Amino acid sequence: MSTVHETVTAALSAVFPNAWAVELPPIPVWPAAVFDIDSAPEEAWCSGGGYTQHDVNLIVLARTIEELDVLLPMSAGGTLRPALEGLDSYQYEDACGDADYEPDPAVYARFLTVRLRTPRY
Repeated sequence: MSTVHETVTAALSAVFPNAWAVELPPIPVWPAAVFDIDSAPEEAWCSGGGYTQHDVNLIVLARTIEELDVLLPMSAGGTLRPALEGLDSYQYEDACGDADYEPDPAVYARFLTVRLRTPRY
C-alpha cells in the first residue's frame, strides 16, 4: 500500500514531471509544482474512526500566466487538476486561486487545495 505522498507524487508526475513534495529544489526550473499534505483522522465519522482526511495543497509556479492557465486554470480543466481528481481517494476541490512566490517576483503562482480520504486500516 502506497503512502499518500507516494500516491500524489505518482499522479502528478505522470502528467507533469517537474512536481515536488514539500519544497522545491534549490534552483528550480520553471514551470514547477510543489505540494504539501495536511492529514487528520476522522474520529467521529464511524465507530473507532477508520479514515484519514488529507488536504493536498498544490502550488504551481510559472514565468507566465498563460503557462499557469495550461497547468492549472482557475476553474475546471488543465493538466494537474484532472490528475488529482482521478485518484480513488479524491473527495472534492476546496479552493483555487492566485498565490505569491516571494523568492522571485517574476514568477507567477497559483494554488489548489483538494481533499483526499484514505482508510486507516
